[in-house]
Amino acid sequence: MSRYDKYSESALDVLVKSQDIALRGAVGETGFRDLAEALVLSDMPDMIAIAKNNNAVVDVELVKSLNERIESSSVRTVDGPVKISGEFRTILDKAEALAGDAKVEPSHLIQAAWPTIKKELAPFFRLEAAPSLSIPEEEIDLPDIGPRSRPNEAVSTLLRFGDELTAADADFPVYGRESELDALTSVLIKFWKPNPLIIGESGVGKTALVQGLAMRIKSGTVPARLKSARIFEVRVSELLAGTSLHGALEENVNQLVEAAEALPDAFLFIDEIHQVVPSFANNPISEVLKPALSSGRIRCIGATTNTDYARYLEKDSALLRRFQTVLVKEPDESELGRIVSGVAPRLEKHFGISIPEPVRARAIEVARHYLPMKRFPDKALDVLDRASAKAVFAGETELVEARLLDAVRDIANVVVEPGLDEASGLAGLEAAIARDVLRQDEAIRTISQAVRVSRMRLDPRRDRPSGAFLLTGPTGVGKTALAERLAHALSGREDALFRIDMSEFSDGHTAARLLGAPPGYIGYDDAPLLTRAVDACAGGVLLLDEFEKAHPQVHRLFLQILDAGRATDATGRSLSFSSLTIIATCNVGGDSGPALGFASGTDAVPGQARVPMAALRRAFPVELLNRFDAIVPFRALDRDDAASILSGVIVRDANANLRREYGLELSFSPQALDVILDSGFSVEFGVRDLQRAYRRLVSVPLASIVGRAAGGGRMQVDVEEGSLRFDQDKIEID
Repeated sequence: MSRYDKYSESALDVLVKSQDIALRGAVGETGFRDLAEALVLSDMPDMIAIAKNNNAVVDVELVKSLNERIESSSVRTVDGPVKISGEFRTILDKAEALAGDAKVEPSHLIQAAWPTIKKELAPFFRLEAAPSLSIPEEEIDLPDIGPRSRPNEAVSTLLRFGDELTAADADFPVYGRESELDALTSVLIKFWKPNPLIIGESGVGKTALVQGLAMRIKSGTVPARLKSARIFEVRVSELLAGTSLHGALEENVNQLVEAAEALPDAFLFIDEIHQVVPSFANNPISEVLKPALSSGRIRCIGATTNTDYARYLEKDSALLRRFQTVLVKEPDESELGRIVSGVAPRLEKHFGISIPEPVRARAIEVARHYLPMKRFPDKALDVLDRASAKAVFAGETELVEARLLDAVRDIANVVVEPGLDEASGLAGLEAAIARDVLRQDEAIRTISQAVRVSRMRLDPRRDRPSGAFLLTGPTGVGKTALAERLAHALSGREDALFRIDMSEFSDGHTAARLLGAPPGYIGYDDAPLLTRAVDACAGGVLLLDEFEKAHPQVHRLFLQILDAGRATDATGRSLSFSSLTIIATCNVGGDSGPALGFASGTDAVPGQARVPMAALRRAFPVELLNRFDAIVPFRALDRDDAASILSGVIVRDANANLRREYGLELSFSPQALDVILDSGFSVEFGVRDLQRAYRRLVSVPLASIVGRAAGGGRMQVDVEEGSLRFDQDKIEID
């Protein structure tokens, strides 16, 4: 259905006349002046009557000369339909609002356009009487433009740019936010600046707070001054729509202000209000709103995040002076429980399933652990919502805990092993780590015990990291390997370890890379390393390798993180480390002999290691050492340890790769393993020297053999004249 079906024949004649005037001019589109001239020429009785109501009369001689000038000009030919301007379209919108359900008549067009007609065609009107042109009022059938129709027009205008939250069919129950609603209400009834600005992180419920206020107004549980209030949500995108022409946006905003001014009880709600300031987008919306807010002609509720407030709104102090801030934080435990309990019945009704109380409480814990960068209550409700959808899809009638973990996989893209959230699964943590980290039983046991305490939620300090460990010992004894294996065991995925080489942060200025560079510095727009770590490794491990090489300023930064589990990056974003296990490695004391604590010689206990506290105190502040859950020493490896690692890890992993790539497997004789050990074992360099020896003695000569092999099989590796010999009898050679 075309919009012009609402227009009467005479109104359509006016529009056709305006297009004809445009084609006779030099402009390629039908503008407002074309419409004004068409109205003057086409509907003289209505024009005279409306002019009379505004203490003006029409100069008939000028109208005649205008008609003669237009008729004498030639009509240009254009390709395609003639476009109409934004101002023209605005007049049509106003006329349609005036007409309501009736047909749009020329009189509606004149009333809608009158303020601009009087300005653009001023020479056609005089303030003196002109009796010969007067027409009795009773002969003119004009629409009612009295006070009762103005509110209807204002509501129509406001609904063009958004929705009414206090409408009869609106249903936005809000739970557990009574104190915030009271604070919002108290600002709205102020004498000066009754304009609240709601500030809070994404997901804490800023929009829901305004919706809850609308529900209070509908139910009448507000102060008397607000009982008749109406809240209209304004969408900035609607204000911007169709405003490509200069001045069109200002016209939209002025219409919005005029409509809000015509309704004394109207409140405008602008979500993401930072979009109206010039620092966010080069638009004049805030410049139009400021005078109206300052004079009290309109009242407005704004909402934005902490980051956008600091980045955009603080730069427009003139706009901020018109508002009073209302801070909204994450709900506490009791409020969060009430929110989840209040929303759960609505989810049950929507999905047709049962959500038991224990599952509701577990959803909060799952969201807290696996979604640290999202905010309550949004993340808990999101987990419940997605889990319920999965349960319905699977044909279940009751929501179970396993579905919560499925929802977390979708939301955070993490792999969750359900067994590791249970005591039985965590009991096998030592074995899972010891598969790749051999002969460091005491270190594995210490870390596994601490992780179990955290994962079973036995530690009352929920905001701290899941674990914080400082691994000390010589190079090449398995510190980094333990961190990698722990990350895989806890999350079930290979990329659950985020490694930061602290040797890159040996200078003080490099510390800015961790939480972001200050504004104006290089790298300000780059994502900080710790922000990326928290986003990428929910439930995983943050490895700070060679921690002793970092600058003292970096050490001071981690004092806060290890203690409170939180930090704020350069963009103002609050980072939570509560789901991460933080492991720092260092070689302090590893090359200083038994006096610093590592077992060796006759003075040490065989197979044990001690913490080199004297050396650690020289390398780190004592308060930093006190923040770690445990300082875990790794002992130096002897030849027996190296032999176990060679056969149990290095050869095993090499054979797994050969089977995958070539279908080939190596079988080493004891003498062959001894040759590798003799060449590669070093107390000083640990396993790394052994890995280099294996590459030199096995991988390099094997590269020329497997390239000619076909069909795979088993190859025996033995010793001949002190060197390794590869028996190729059991594989096919091209």
